[in-house]
Amino acid sequence: MSLTLPTLVYSLPIILVMAAVVAVVVWVVVRLSRNPAGTPSRPPRPVAFPAGQGGPAGQWNAHVRRDGHLDPFSGFGTLTLAGGMLTFVPDDGTSASWSLPSAAFGVWSNSVLANSDLTVDSQATGRLLLTVSHEGINRISRNNFKTLRERRTSGEFIQAMRACGATIVG
Repeated sequence: MSLTLPTLVYSLPIILVMAAVVAVVVWVVVRLSRNPAGTPSRPPRPVAFPAGQGGPAGQWNAHVRRDGHLDPFSGFGTLTLAGGMLTFVPDDGTSASWSLPSAAFGVWSNSVLANSDLTVDSQATGRLLLTVSHEGINRISRNNFKTLRERRTSGEFIQAMRACGATIVG
């Protein structure tokens, strides 16, 4: 089969579009892999707590899952960091599911391809997979632009946990 001029003319736009798609994917992966935990884009959102409680304070919407559990519709709630304590309150609950000193946790950022942005580990909770956001977390569909913002928020969460004494791994 020989290539003729009309074949090349019709093939060129397809080749250019495919090259552009590959270039965009490579650019996004390289940009995200440079510093996956990121540096905080803004300080943790201040939360009102009683005076005298030190350390940074922040509050994030969160999806918390136990490592190995695949139920995508459970574990949504609010993570609060204040006075050196990390507390998780589920959306369907009125009281905290758990509240532990942040220094008891090891925290690390997961790869871009993982189902969650962060992993936290402590003897009391075991290994937990986290996605944190200042926006509501999608429960059914994915939003790639929101996922990029959540990665930045994960960096903010890691920095706040570091300031409260958590062990940052990796």
